[in-house]
Amino acid sequence: MRSKLVFLILAMFILPLTVPTVNDSPLFLNNASAADACEGDIEPVSWNQSLQRIAMVPHFNPYDSWWNYFDEGPGDGKNRDGKSNSEEIVIDMALSPEPEWMYYYPWEQEELVLDPFISNNHATLLIGNDSVGALKLNLSANHRTTICITLQDFDQINGSNVNADVYLLTSSEYTKYEESYYSSHSNNRWYSDTEESLSDIPPEWRSFNFLGWKSFRDAHQYENVDKVNFALSLDGPEVYSGLFGNQDWQDFYIVIDTWDNVHDNDAQPPETITAADVTIITTERTLILPNFTVSLVFLVLIIGFAIFPFILNARYMKAGLQTEEKSMGIVPSLNTAAELPPPVEQSASEAFENFKSNENG
Repeated sequence: MRSKLVFLILAMFILPLTVPTVNDSPLFLNNASAADACEGDIEPVSWNQSLQRIAMVPHFNPYDSWWNYFDEGPGDGKNRDGKSNSEEIVIDMALSPEPEWMYYYPWEQEELVLDPFISNNHATLLIGNDSVGALKLNLSANHRTTICITLQDFDQINGSNVNADVYLLTSSEYTKYEESYYSSHSNNRWYSDTEESLSDIPPEWRSFNFLGWKSFRDAHQYENVDKVNFALSLDGPEVYSGLFGNQDWQDFYIVIDTWDNVHDNDAQPPETITAADVTIITTERTLILPNFTVSLVFLVLIIGFAIFPFILNARYMKAGLQTEEKSMGIVPSLNTAAELPPPVEQSASEAFENFKSNENG
């Protein structure tokens, strides 16, 4: 009984790993090579339908009036850094190749509803120094998505490769990230300074950081790299439910970061234009286990661990209570008399007489 239970539990864990996928190979082999699966039939990009380009640049800050609100009031007209509030930051526009529509757009365009991303696309983003380039997309839960990014120096000043930071953010985290960027590029850096002071918070307390931002699943952040390949599969549509029943749909942002953000180990501004080649490959998933299977497996394990001591105790209590059958034999005991076999001669003579009587009959 116990061996069957152990086999059943092992089968529940191993079966999802051995189910063939679209490529007719085991799932765990696909996982091992998914980061290298950056080839496929590339289709033309449907901009603003399944993919959207967004940028943040140091010479445009839509929050200027909001951040500068805290500078108003009595004083000498200087902020905490000792600089004048009206002092403009000098920006080298030659290192800002982003077109104006990527960063200066109506706010309603940010709420653009995108189709589920189920195609294979390739795009090249030019990201200026101290800037951010992002691709917004609506990931499909029915597809496995592989993202491959290669960074190069567009002007070939610092060699062929250049290091930057790559993040995968949801809509809510991108909003925090956006506020962090614009705060650090404003005259008043109180928000950014407070956020940076919390950057060393331990990972186990990171979710309680109400000012900071984090990548999707707190794992998809790749800092100070020149290329990165990663894959992900969603358990279901990324929808956050509020306390009052309202639902907040989450899109995804592939962020390429060339500014010195609040993280401690991020890359510094490269002082050049970064060309990012982004390839996105989607693969339809043939087997999608529902979310409750994880809870079901752990529920079975917990029930098994809870019942096992009672089964063991019941078998222990029954041990030695079974009635033993009386052995029938010639071994004498105090309760039964000895049973002696007949003499050999007598038995032989009886057998001979029986033989003769059978012949006469």
